[in-house]
Amino acid sequence: MSGTVTAEIRFINPEWKHRKVPPVIGDRASRRAHTTKHTVSVEDARGTQTSLDTAGFTLTRHKTRVTDFGNESAIKSTYYEEVADVVRRLVGADEVFVTHHLLRTEDRSDFLTAYARFAHCDYDITDPGPYSERALAERRDALDPSREWTFAWYNTWQPIDRAAIRNPLALIDARSIDPRDIVPYHYSGSYATGRGSMPLFSPDLRFWYVPRMTEEEMLVFKQLDTRPGKALVCPHTSFDIETPPGTPGRRSIEVRWMCAFAS
Repeated sequence: MSGTVTAEIRFINPEWKHRKVPPVIGDRASRRAHTTKHTVSVEDARGTQTSLDTAGFTLTRHKTRVTDFGNESAIKSTYYEEVADVVRRLVGADEVFVTHHLLRTEDRSDFLTAYARFAHCDYDITDPGPYSERALAERRDALDPSREWTFAWYNTWQPIDRAAIRNPLALIDARSIDPRDIVPYHYSGSYATGRGSMPLFSPDLRFWYVPRMTEEEMLVFKQLDTRPGKALVCPHTSFDIETPPGTPGRRSIEVRWMCAFAS
């Protein structure tokens, strides 16, 4: 379970590129209706030199002091603080803010908190203006008003409880994406409602994953960057991979971060 593997990954159907009203995906039926599976090759990212500003993702190490991820207060007090330091170092931000976190497990009872099974971005990159406006409004007390601010949003993604062998995360290399081939969609469910975006399939897309990712490893990848000359986004999805019988499901924590850069 290392090296390049073949996977089936869902992409939004191409007709949505030219429609004015985005689709709503909030359950398995709507996912099947609006997406189509494509067979792709997913490369092993270990040993590669990828950066957040080019490929849109990087693999780093992080050993947390949290031992029980069922403890919400430990996540918010200890884990947030630990990972904020990692994010600040990797992205060079002047200010780093937590948006929220999400635990994903083998429980499939809730569509939005189960493993995501289609290539997507968590934000609508086709209309980034409102995100920056809201960031300025919500963080006005924390941001020096005498300076100009630009923003980027990132995810951190880390296995918990055990190594992530089944249902690993696939990342689409930002250098292989045509931004014109990313279209918005609405998501709706018990966990949240909002607007994200999804890439159309292209044979030019390049996919990466980290096989047998351990609890002391962490992926950091880009969700939206308003700065010119930087990778815009790194779409992602879980995917099925052949594993030995009885291999337990993947458990992971993802935290979403807003980073502010002063000029």
